[in-house]
Amino acid sequence: MAVIAAVLFGLGVLISTGMASTVDGQSVVDQEKINRQLELVLKALDSGNITAAEGYLEETVQPLPAGLSKTHLDVAINALQRSNDTTSARMHVQEVQGSLQNSTG
Repeated sequence: MAVIAAVLFGLGVLISTGMASTVDGQSVVDQEKINRQLELVLKALDSGNITAAEGYLEETVQPLPAGLSKTHLDVAINALQRSNDTTSARMHVQEVQGSLQNSTG
């Protein structure tokens, strides 16, 4: 019974963080959640709220495994932090969105 409770607790944590595990234990990112976060980033950029855009980007990048999407979002964060470069940040966010769309459709 304790094992079942521990497994259910672990699954709850994974789901709440936007991650799930495959049978072999690899993490899978909830692409819909990531896409929603990226939409929030773009809306914040549209409204000129760079601080909010950075926050959404940081929330989005944390659960991502190492790879091209994480690299793009890290570059977007750096563009905002270093020079308020919303054009570059937007380009990198849209690149990740395109990658997500291509991998699901």
